[in-house]
Amino acid sequence: NEEGYITLCGRIKEMINRGGESISATEIEKLIMRHPKVAAVAVIPITDELMGERVCACIETVSGTALTFSDIIEFLKSQHAAVLQLPERIVFTERMPLTKAGKIDKQAMRKDVEQKI
Repeated sequence: NEEGYITLCGRIKEMINRGGESISATEIEKLIMRHPKVAAVAVIPITDELMGERVCACIETVSGTALTFSDIIEFLKSQHAAVLQLPERIVFTERMPLTKAGKIDKQAMRKDVEQKI
């Protein structure tokens, strides 16, 4: 801007800090995307007073299919996911919000999820 300061805008951070442990959102997304009924996934942090942040997976299922929280947790366990990688909240959505560039808008997703909690 005119004062010489730069404002960085971009995707929400890809690391989730849960009780001092750093958890990779990208790694969890890769594991969940292996499920044949998952069309898209965004793993986001949700604010938590006790732990700082918790893991939330927002999942768009393949058209005409359905999944449950238990389905995803069992699938992740079958993929040898670490306990820290298991989402504490899962939100199923018909369509992910997208940025103008066509990528999943994690900021919009986080805002929507936190308003619903």
